[in-house]
This record gives sequence, structure tokens and C-alpha cells, in this order.
Amino acid sequence: MINRGLLHTVMLSILLSACVMYPSAQAIAQHGGGKTITLNEFKKMLESEKPARDLSQATHEELEMIEPGGDLTEYVFRIGRSTFITNILAIWIVVGLSAFIVIMFFTPIGLFLFRGGLHAFVGGVIKATGISKRFGEHLMKEPRKWLNREKSVRNAFALYMHNEFIPEYKNNITAIAFIGTAFLIANIGLRGVKFMVAHQPDFILIAIIVEITVLCLLGLTTWYEKEEDEDALGAGAGITGKQLTIREVNEKLDQLKNELESSVESEMNLRQ
Repeated sequence: MINRGLLHTVMLSILLSACVMYPSAQAIAQHGGGKTITLNEFKKMLESEKPARDLSQATHEELEMIEPGGDLTEYVFRIGRSTFITNILAIWIVVGLSAFIVIMFFTPIGLFLFRGGLHAFVGGVIKATGISKRFGEHLMKEPRKWLNREKSVRNAFALYMHNEFIPEYKNNITAIAFIGTAFLIANIGLRGVKFMVAHQPDFILIAIIVEITVLCLLGLTTWYEKEEDEDALGAGAGITGKQLTIREVNEKLDQLKNELESSVESEMNLRQ
């Protein structure tokens, strides 16, 4: 005689297995067993179900049915057994904009290619739109001023960063870096609590690109930052925080020389 508890356990296991396997079995039956389908066909399949679902509700096994490829706004690619659906157009726009800002405004390349014209154009736009009148005027005047002073574009850019940009806007760049980090942490946190699905990583990728960009801005700004003692030869006279000019140093050296000569003469007179 069969144990009733064992029989109930077996029946419950069969029922649960059927519930789990039904969606996959239905999809395979509708689409020719094991064959891949396009993303649009997959979306229509989800919409035809009752209740209807969208891409965010697709399971890992169902995503494996989608063949790689697609258009720029919904492109499917596969890494190992993981399937991702991304907006390639948006990601490449962010990458291009980020690379453009870093290369053209934080390296000598932009000054070399456009001779300050790009800085002036962007500054004019910033000033005209009311974003920042002061920063707009800064971009319109300062890069060209240093380019006209120096024969070397590299030296002109370095001096512009040393003397104009960094003293005025270093704190702004640091603040932007912190904001970019906060944006990345927010996206990772939302992904961690399952507010975002793993197979649609657009916001995570964009946050990573933004964070890399702002760190590049901060790194290049620090690279061109003037050392604290770069223009000073010493503190001078034991006064904390006071820096002497070259003229003052020469005067003190002359004074010290005269004192030494006087001391030597006095010593010689005493010996005689």
C-alpha cells in the first residue's frame, strides 16, 4: 500500500515542475523548438501572453532565445550565457560627448586644432544661454590670450591651466567629480535592490562612463596644477608662509655676503 504522504509529495513536485516549465515549453512550441528569434518577435510573444509582459519581466532562459543583433536603440548582445539589451545609440552619444570634452578642453589638442576658436564658441554659447556669464567670458578670452603669448601650444595650455583655469575652477571640477561618483553609486544601489534589471544595463553603463569622465577631468586638472613652491625659492627669514621673490633673495644673499666679508675683515684685524 502506497504511503499517502509520499504520494502527495510526488504529485506536488510534478505540479510545481509543470508550472515552472510551461512558459519555456510554450515558447519553444510556438517558435519551432530551440530556434532563435528576433527581439521584435520575442516582444510580440511576451505581449501575446495573458497577462502580457514586457522585456524587464523576461527570464534568463527566455532571453537565450533571442538572436544577437538589432537596431541602435535596442541591440542584443551575449556574453557567455548572459544576454543584454542595450541602447547603443545613447551609450555612444555619451561616450563621444565625454571623449570630446576631455580631449578638447583638458588637453592641448583642442587649443592646437582650433587655436582657441572652440573655447570661444563654447564660451559664447554658455554666456548667451545664461548658464554662466563669468565662465563664458573666461573661455572666450583666456585660452587665446595665452596662445598669443606663447609660441608653443603645449606651454600656452599649461600656463593657461596654471594661472587661469585651475585657480578659478579647481573646486568646481572636484565638486563635479563627487557628483559623478554619487550618480554611479545611486545606479549601483538601484541595481542592487532590483529596481533595475540585469539584462537592461543602460543606466549602469552610462553612470560608469560619466564617472570615468569626471575622474579624467579631475586627474588632468591635478596634472596641470601648479606646485605650491614652484615660483618660490624659499620661505625666507624664518617667517612661516612668506615666500620671497628672486629680487628679495638676491638682496638677502648680497647682505649675507657683506656681513661675511665684514666678519672676515674684523677677524683679520684682531689677529694683527
